[in-house]
Amino acid sequence: MSPIKAVAFDFGNLLCKLDRPACNAALAAHSPLSPDEVGEAIWGGDIEIRAETGRLDSQGHFLAVKAAIRAEEAWSYDEFQAEYMSALLPHPAGEDAMILARDLGLRIFIVSNTSFLHSRFIFGREVLATLPELYALSYKVGAMKPDSRMWTWILERSGLEAKECLFFDDVAAYVEAAAALGFRAARHDPVSGILSRELGEQLY
Repeated sequence: MSPIKAVAFDFGNLLCKLDRPACNAALAAHSPLSPDEVGEAIWGGDIEIRAETGRLDSQGHFLAVKAAIRAEEAWSYDEFQAEYMSALLPHPAGEDAMILARDLGLRIFIVSNTSFLHSRFIFGREVLATLPELYALSYKVGAMKPDSRMWTWILERSGLEAKECLFFDDVAAYVEAAAALGFRAARHDPVSGILSRELGEQLY
């Protein structure tokens, strides 16, 4: 078995906590829809996919959400940005895993389905902004996991082989897709798992 030289982390539920209900509630304050109805309108469908593959810029993302939830005309882009970011919360335990990877001498990457707006959270957190060498962010790559381009983008730029990389994600289908490419891949349980412990278990 080839030695592991790098670790690639998913972002949401590993390096940050997700609180979509809080975001839904914030957006619903501008809409006749309930928070649950807002969530159904903006997550998991065409709007999210277009934003996370870079086919909608942040202004276009705002306008698409505004139309989908029938928001009040006075609602501004600046308000939307702040409220949309409420879906993401700091997760120090995830950052600790990244620090451990650095201390072990591993190269560090992030491989994430995310929009431009949510990617700003990464660069607002010192550990997340400084330790990774490469960021395969779907809105920049133009593809979303489980598309193989999300991982080959990293391999092409790092000069590594898949078998030299460890990948963590909380979504089983994405773990399977990475493993099919030759990565050593492991699923993180965001409820009960401790990412730094899981990292150690995979390496030793």
